[in-house]
Amino acid sequence: MNSQEQKKLRRFIGPSILVLIGSYMLHLSWFKWPDLLIDYGRELYVPWQILQGKVLYADINHLYGPLSNYFNAFLFQIFGTGLSTLAYFNICIIILLCSIIYCLLKSSFGDLIATAACGFFLVICAFSQYTGISNYNFVCPYSHEITYGIFLFFSALFIFKKYLAEQRLTYTALIGFILGLLFLTKVEIFIAGFISILLGLIFVFLQLKPSHPRKHLFNLIFFFLLPIIAFFIYFSFHMPVIDAFNYIIASYTNIFISAEVNNIFYLRISGLDNPSQSINLLLKYTLGGLVFLTFVGIISYLFTRLSKKWFGYGVIIAIFALILLITFLVNFPINWFDIARPYPVFILLLIVFLTVKLISKREDKIFVVQYLPFILLALFSLLLLLKMILNVHLYHYGFALAMPASLVMVTLFLYYIPGLISRWGNKTVAMSFTGLFIFLTLLFYFNITKHIYDMKNYPVAQGRDSFLTFDAEYFSNGPIVNKTLGYIDQLMSENDTLIVLPEGVMLNYLSRKRNPSRYFEFTPNFIEATGEEKILNEISLNPPSFIILSKKDTSEHGAKYFGVNYGYNIYSWIAANYGKVAVIGEETLINDDFGIIIAQKKQINSIKIPK
Repeated sequence: MNSQEQKKLRRFIGPSILVLIGSYMLHLSWFKWPDLLIDYGRELYVPWQILQGKVLYADINHLYGPLSNYFNAFLFQIFGTGLSTLAYFNICIIILLCSIIYCLLKSSFGDLIATAACGFFLVICAFSQYTGISNYNFVCPYSHEITYGIFLFFSALFIFKKYLAEQRLTYTALIGFILGLLFLTKVEIFIAGFISILLGLIFVFLQLKPSHPRKHLFNLIFFFLLPIIAFFIYFSFHMPVIDAFNYIIASYTNIFISAEVNNIFYLRISGLDNPSQSINLLLKYTLGGLVFLTFVGIISYLFTRLSKKWFGYGVIIAIFALILLITFLVNFPINWFDIARPYPVFILLLIVFLTVKLISKREDKIFVVQYLPFILLALFSLLLLLKMILNVHLYHYGFALAMPASLVMVTLFLYYIPGLISRWGNKTVAMSFTGLFIFLTLLFYFNITKHIYDMKNYPVAQGRDSFLTFDAEYFSNGPIVNKTLGYIDQLMSENDTLIVLPEGVMLNYLSRKRNPSRYFEFTPNFIEATGEEKILNEISLNPPSFIILSKKDTSEHGAKYFGVNYGYNIYSWIAANYGKVAVIGEETLINDDFGIIIAQKKQINSIKIPK
């Protein structure tokens, strides 16, 4: 086999490894992705209701942009309504996203870094579960706005890289259109993506000076506004024009609402609920990372001081260093759940370094084309971390918010750190130790995911909506939900309506029972932000035939139990107007065991509408 054939063969090694990793993670997690009652039901219910003729915002309350729900409704229209429709499409999105990431990183850093970064994405983010709540993966996410938004940003970055090489009007049109779609997803994704791409475009206009710059600018603005105006016109046919405009920008104005900004749930995510502790942990893990890199630098330096005849001593040093590292980890164990805390510090330093380098080589077009997209990715990743700036983690929202940062950190540890150490030490040795650290991180999170998925073999629902949840020996939720669906089928007619409180719109979707209200989520922070009186008036004016109360500890949102610690007025109205017809599981809804209560509306004449 000649060198040319070997080179062609090496091109397939990285993608082949990723296919194996992706296939195994897909097999391990197969239809174990959604949560039983929390969040993901909304991702199914809303597009199903849109297909039934309801209009987002006017008939269904929604906090984010309209793009993903209408696109998912389109998928339901084309391929049929079902959980599997979205799951299969999202698997395709994962494949496309992984391909884009691989192409972007390979063109700048080679196959090894591209393969390692994509492997990290597939294992840590795409198919994972680290807590008792699912939804924090790219197949059945808690919010399609965030996964679609990330995909759109990487698509824009991919096209931007082509635009760097050749300033064509088609590329500016595509970039503008994608940014317009991004505006219609989630605010944190759009702001991070828009700022990053905008700075890249400013650099192109100032440094590369494309011909006919006004045409390029017109394309960007026109195609950016196109999808936004299209949705605005659509909503204007179904509600007052001012309401259509307000709903389009609502997610951006909501960030200034104090009830949202100061909510304990979001404060805990960001680490601002206890800033002194969060800063201490940030500094602790940043210092730990610097100590580790110093250790790697010393070992790499010692290797360069050894001649070939002393190679045996080098091997001894490497073994001793590995033993020393393992001993340190045993005696001073790392909390791997906190391993991402120093991301903002390292990425900020990397951005400063790369920006200085870019400025010094701004006349070198080859360098600009090769590395500017990565600088923009690093900036995007840092801006995306702002929501969890003092508490960066890979679990929970971190599966998405910390995903781009993880790609940057893999590149930092396998390319830039070894490259820096090579000035005085052995680059291969440095890469071996940093690679080992990345492998240990992957192993830790993979073991948690596998352990959780091994417990999820209990089937819920039927047909295209069927999925797997925790076995009955671990949690009773699955059997109780299946029994509840059976009761719904027996007790309710086709035209009966249903509201589930405080969370559980998944039951509406699986039973195909409509919620007559705009509202389907009743967590403490939502009730506080919306207003309990407003919600109660909406429900009481068009009361459902049945109400289901499910046990849900909502402590993370600031209060523990619905009707006990919050939502008193709504609960009192339910107690006065609905009679209990079935209890499945624990009846009190405040004990440790899970339970569901089905209540039916009393005689119409006895319904009490609050003043």
